[in-house]
Amino acid sequence: MADPFDHLAQRRTHLGAGNLLRSLTDVINKVEGGINLGQGICDLDTPQPLVQGAQASIQGGDRQTYTPYAGLPELREQIAKKLGEFNKIACEAEQVLVTLGSSGAFFAAGLCLLEPGDEVILFEPFYSYHRSSLLLMGAKPVCVPLSSPDFALDLDALKKAITPRTRGIIINTPGNPSGKVFSAEEMTAIAELLDGSDIIVFTDEVYEYMCFDGREHVSPATIDGLCERSLTMGSYSKTFSVTGWRIGYLLGPADTVDAIGQVCDQMHVCAPRPMQRGVQRALSELPATFYSALQSSYGEKRERFCSALAAAGFTFTKPQGAYYVLADYRKVLGDLDPHAATLELIDRVGINAVPGHVFYENPDGVRSLRFQFAVTGEVLEEACRRFEGMA
Repeated sequence: MADPFDHLAQRRTHLGAGNLLRSLTDVINKVEGGINLGQGICDLDTPQPLVQGAQASIQGGDRQTYTPYAGLPELREQIAKKLGEFNKIACEAEQVLVTLGSSGAFFAAGLCLLEPGDEVILFEPFYSYHRSSLLLMGAKPVCVPLSSPDFALDLDALKKAITPRTRGIIINTPGNPSGKVFSAEEMTAIAELLDGSDIIVFTDEVYEYMCFDGREHVSPATIDGLCERSLTMGSYSKTFSVTGWRIGYLLGPADTVDAIGQVCDQMHVCAPRPMQRGVQRALSELPATFYSALQSSYGEKRERFCSALAAAGFTFTKPQGAYYVLADYRKVLGDLDPHAATLELIDRVGINAVPGHVFYENPDGVRSLRFQFAVTGEVLEEACRRFEGMA
């Protein structure tokens, strides 16, 4: 008898190579005293109002039933308020959809708005899940490299990449893995280029509270010419250090948001009720100083970590935002391929990273590793000590 499971759908073929973020996490977890600076798990304390809100829900404050697929009305109100106050986007709760993280928001939006064969532009280096998700949707990723050394927008390259099949552009700011923060001037230039088209701008603003050197986060939806074509996506995984809770959101025109919500309903019915309650309580109770302290803390971690990487001999552009450093390792580890370089680093100092080639369409010649510094001060200091010992 033929094996009924012998055939897998072609749209998931690219996943067959495996997920290096997860497999290398398994490797470092088996190393005594190993430090995982690979997958951005954000190993910091969770704000107490968040925990208390979830606990109250679980312990009887709520009936443990489905929420509306768009999310709890109270949470949607809080997110809309936050988007107005912090992001400066005037919106109503009906324009907000609560999702399973920003990844869930992006996947549902893509299934709702993209047809097979539609082209979507990614700025390179890109967040690898964006590209892999587009392939699963049947869309075609089109990569536009950002200019070295500071990942500046190359407007001419973007213009050349746009075709009649272009349906979307992803703006990830602050960016993973580069730390790139798109300026208002760069986004205005993109808006002028897109004028008259029906191209959608999918945003990923997960690291919005982590901008450095006096930079401020600017949401694409606040830019003239982008506001009417933007779907704003964010998450509380990194802001509240709860990457496993999977509470994100999407903002856009109310009718479009509801259509995407219907897709979410089919995908996962709703986001977990207790986790929604936790985020709702955190948004209502945490003071503004929580977010400013978060940014300040990450700024200090960035300085310490970049100093140690430089001392070890890594070369890089200091990130403008987020909590990653994409660093060239050739002066430290030699001209190995990125996967081999990661294993060499684990062997030498017990530190894990993400091989940099996963962030590029053409991995040939890539010689970089991505490090994350969203760890406790104690862990960060030990990692820095190990790096400095490599000099």
